[in-house]
Amino acid sequence: MTKDVLINISGLQVDVDSDEPIEVMTTGAYYLKNGKHYILYDEIAEDNEVVKNILKIGPQTVELTKKGGSSSHMVFEKGKENLSYYDTPFGSLLLGVNTSSIEWKEQEDHMKLRVNYDLTINSDHVSNCIIDVSIQSNHVGEA
Repeated sequence: MTKDVLINISGLQVDVDSDEPIEVMTTGAYYLKNGKHYILYDEIAEDNEVVKNILKIGPQTVELTKKGGSSSHMVFEKGKENLSYYDTPFGSLLLGVNTSSIEWKEQEDHMKLRVNYDLTINSDHVSNCIIDVSIQSNHVGEA
């Protein structure tokens, strides 16, 4: 895997009222440190503010840290509910992430991650979620 990567994130939040698909395609940086995969990338929020993201993938857990106008640190661990705060300009919300499965596939120039989880906010169930992340080497500009 090269340091420069292309990242495709797609997800689905299923709640009582609707299915809410999301898709983000961006470039980022990849590195492997102490047996964990790190993917760093930026997103543009709805208010046009840049959100810095760090996706850390380990043997048993996946962590997503977002820093910007709204910040969060979500931990995905199969069979366990992890609580964290989602900080917004209007206050903090208590997020609960109960992960049912984590699938990780790794090849030389391509990696795939799929996480299934239930999301609660302030102890109220909000949605069932699936997130798919595809990371591949970005060969643009290489000779």
